[in-house]
Amino acid sequence: MIDSAALTLLIEQQVKDSVNDQVQQILSSDEWLTSLENKILDYTQQRILAKFANSSTMPEIIESVKQSVSVLFKDGQIPGIDQYVDNVTINQAIDIAVQDKIVGAVENLKHDPLWLEKIERLVNRTVADTVLQQIGLLDLNQVINQRVDEVMNSVKQSVFPGIADQATQIQVTIMDDTTVVENKLTTRNLDVFDTMQVSNLVVTGLINTDCASWHELASNISQHTLTRLNDEWRDSIVKQVAEQIKLSGIDFNQVTIDGQALVADGSLSTHIRQSNLQTVGELRTLSVKGTASFHNTAHVVNKRMGINTQEPEMALSVWDEEVAVLLGKHKDKTAYVGTKGAHGIVIGVNRSPQIDIDADGLTTIKRLRVGSHKISHSAEVPGWSGTKGDIVFNSNPGPDRVFAWVCLGSFRWQVLKAAE
Repeated sequence: MIDSAALTLLIEQQVKDSVNDQVQQILSSDEWLTSLENKILDYTQQRILAKFANSSTMPEIIESVKQSVSVLFKDGQIPGIDQYVDNVTINQAIDIAVQDKIVGAVENLKHDPLWLEKIERLVNRTVADTVLQQIGLLDLNQVINQRVDEVMNSVKQSVFPGIADQATQIQVTIMDDTTVVENKLTTRNLDVFDTMQVSNLVVTGLINTDCASWHELASNISQHTLTRLNDEWRDSIVKQVAEQIKLSGIDFNQVTIDGQALVADGSLSTHIRQSNLQTVGELRTLSVKGTASFHNTAHVVNKRMGINTQEPEMALSVWDEEVAVLLGKHKDKTAYVGTKGAHGIVIGVNRSPQIDIDADGLTTIKRLRVGSHKISHSAEVPGWSGTKGDIVFNSNPGPDRVFAWVCLGSFRWQVLKAAE
């Protein structure tokens, strides 16, 4: 940006230089000297003519004066020329010429971009040098602090005329949703149009009791106080009753439910339908209507019982890990005892399997008696005592066609051969 003061100084210098050039140009001009000489001659002639108006030698005098003036001008020996030159006229002529010249020069220069750029650089350099010189002489910290203090005081007086800040530390913090006052807040009147939360409320003056807020507060306090008194009274009564029970026991014959004795002749009132009893004594009878569960093992559901299952498939379903044994109705007048899936089943005694039915239905019987006769197998003539009529099948038949032996009593065995 061009400094107007620097531009004025530059223009004055340019005007001064231009005026000097114009004056030197005029003084060195022959036309100007001729004009001045003519004026001096005219003036001199008029003075001489006035003085020698009656002289018969006027033409000679005039001619002599011309020659003398010319010689004096050429030799530069005209004494007291300032008496014959009108300085005011010269100054006016010079002023007009200089003014016109300056106006023309400035008019031409202001359209010259190179000259404007030169002026701008010159002004910027001059201003920068001057500012740097002045800055070097200044104590900037003091100046900045002084200016900041002056500006802050001016802003406070103009923008916040009602605030007098005497704090030495931050006491008020203003945010978008909260205004924080660090220490004590003193005010004559305080209006709160929304919720007010107070950690500790201390009232040193009077409280207005003639308002809805006070009545609501009093009502709430009364209600809370009554509730607390009721709770404390109830707890106290319960404790007293408990202590009395410990000392004297309870006469349940005096306790009634809907007009019926709680305990009468050792029986609980029929009004008691639910309880959380965890231990009972010996039960003579037990009637359960609905689902019954015993230790998460036996489950009675809809006329069926499940062992280790809550969804029994038949009248009795017994699960042991992945194997399930079912007992129930197979079809009309026919019962079913067996497995649920593709599992085999064995029947034995003394934890020893005697009858083995695999998943395909093949049945293996280790020892078999039909009526009074035993049926068994052997690879040779039986060597044990049997009952008359027992049959032992040959498990290793050969070319002799013996396929079995029949007991004739005691150790006697009759060979049975296939027909030829």
